[in-house]
Amino acid sequence: MALELGISLAILAIWALVGFVLVVAPIWLLVAGLRSVRAKRGGRIRIAISAIWLLFSAFAIDSYFFPGPWNVKILDQGTAPDGRSYVLLQTTRGEPCEIHLYIRSEGVGWVFHYVDHEVFPWRFGGHVEFSPDTTTAKIFRGDEEYKIVAVRSTVEPDVNEPFPPSETAEDVLRHFSSR
Repeated sequence: MALELGISLAILAIWALVGFVLVVAPIWLLVAGLRSVRAKRGGRIRIAISAIWLLFSAFAIDSYFFPGPWNVKILDQGTAPDGRSYVLLQTTRGEPCEIHLYIRSEGVGWVFHYVDHEVFPWRFGGHVEFSPDTTTAKIFRGDEEYKIVAVRSTVEPDVNEPFPPSETAEDVLRHFSSR
């Protein structure tokens, strides 16, 4: 319990430091530069540095919390115990991300399995563990179990279209990146 509290406090301290570096410090420098200009003591360099710093901060914050198409990626791929290929995919079609599991079934193509939508990007990846009979798949976010998905081998009419069986996981990724 004490260790978890210590880790939580350390994470909070790191986020506070990041917030200071990305937001508070450049705004303070901008205000100092504006006061120096008003007092006719220069300050243009402070204003220029703070403007560049704020632009960098805006890009860093936007990239972390609101990923663009460059963050569409394969979180995990491999072969299930029954020999079918699978891919765990993060896309930016949701708000801000969606996590999908696709499993390639013989003659059908890649079958879509819903995992989650409206989730922040999985920075530290994920992985899939199948039951021995391949009827369920445990989705892990990092080291923690995230969700259990029932695996099916047929396509339901109201679900996303499958991809042709010949496509690789990278082809599926390119499909989402081009949208």
